[in-house]
Amino acid sequence: MKQDITQATPFELIYGRTATLPVEIEVNTYPIEPITEENFQETLLRKTYDLMETLENKQKRAANNIQKLQEKQKKRHDDQLLDKPVEFKIEDKTTRKYPESIYE
Repeated sequence: MKQDITQATPFELIYGRTATLPVEIEVNTYPIEPITEENFQETLLRKTYDLMETLENKQKRAANNIQKLQEKQKKRHDDQLLDKPVEFKIEDKTTRKYPESIYE
């Protein structure tokens, strides 16, 4: 299940691909290119590089989504603070915080 913030599953962010069920290994539910002895090294390297690139892109996209949502949340919070300014009246009870150096 994709996370709302990162727009990716935790598995995708860690491994750079979607999770595969054991049943999908036995019964191919998605196309897989045939691997022979001649093209094994080439296919393995290409898949490794693709996986590394995909993983990096997904992690960057997730970081960007997190940053955008944090900025949006901060703006919403700041707007709420600015909407309600604090006004004190004479004889309102307040507390005053003294610096620690006074008590030493």
